Amino acid sequence: MGEFTIKAYNDFLAENKIMGSKCKGCGAVHLPPRPVCNECGGRDLEWTELKGAGTIRAYTVINVPLTRLKDRCPYAVGVVELEGGPSISGMVLGVSDGDQISVGTRVEGEFVKEGERTVLCFRPF
Repeated sequence: MGEFTIKAYNDFLAENKIMGSKCKGCGAVHLPPRPVCNECGGRDLEWTELKGAGTIRAYTVINVPLTRLKDRCPYAVGVVELEGGPSISGMVLGVSDGDQISVGTRVEGEFVKEGERTVLCFRPF
């Protein structure tokens, strides 16, 4: 499947897959993938597919956006702990007010096309 790079990660997102690297030595899973385990320093890793369901562990609502996201303001961004895997940050779709989510809210991954690239976002369920 190739090297553990951000390009490879983004290519998998374009196929609607969340792929991380898993250390064969200690079992740690990394997302985005990386070629060296940050838990044990191991270099024997393999690709592993992750499910998109998870739990919000932290979040914020953005009211002063990046220029490219000005049409979406306000919007939420959260740190999501994926089931059976690591945590990753992403936009939380359908949320424009902090009262709409909380730490512990369950979310599902959603692949969103932004121009030529696909990004991983999350939606509460």
